[in-house]
Amino acid sequence: MTRVAIITAMQSEFDAVSSLYNFKNEKSVAKAQAHGKEIILIKSGLGKVNAALATNEACKLGANIVINTGLAGGIDNSLEQGDIVLANKVCYHDVWCGEPNAKGQVQDFPLYFVSLSETIQKISQAAPHFKCGLTVTGDQFLTDVTRLKEIKQLFPQALAVDMESAAVSQTCYLNKVPFISLRIISDVVGKEKQLEQYNSFWEKMPHQASQMLDTAITAL
Repeated sequence: MTRVAIITAMQSEFDAVSSLYNFKNEKSVAKAQAHGKEIILIKSGLGKVNAALATNEACKLGANIVINTGLAGGIDNSLEQGDIVLANKVCYHDVWCGEPNAKGQVQDFPLYFVSLSETIQKISQAAPHFKCGLTVTGDQFLTDVTRLKEIKQLFPQALAVDMESAAVSQTCYLNKVPFISLRIISDVVGKEKQLEQYNSFWEKMPHQASQMLDTAITAL
């Protein structure tokens, strides 16, 4: 049976996923079965270090694939609150290890951590409204328009920004386990009333936040 590990950062994200299936808590993780798969749910906490630790735990528990899910900020003008971004690749936006490494590249690792194309294709076919592209990660809640412009200059194709996906993918890369980054846009950086958008997100879209994950798991 395929074992799918789900990593969420915040309690609100964890609660949204918990409502999907009949989870039973076992120590630091919750487990369920759905769509012929074993589901492991772990709340990591915010940021890259917490995400990496949680992902390593998921790999030790025998996950065949790791899904990092939750909220993200939109950093492309084409996005609106509630849009869903399925990352075909992820990287860091706040890493610089010096030359000859590229901006965003951890030394001795690739710049981009790439999801399996077969997996992305399956999910995209099941949910053609998901927007597929690059998600970038850093230990910052991004509200500064100047910083946004810097990131977009480095990564013009980037759609979303979060605080965990690249750390999850780097840990999966080390453990040779496939990963997915699936994020729902809570706010769009630089747009008017961005913070108000973010703060009101859970009043508007908890159902979409959980259903996007169920769609992806069903498609795997």
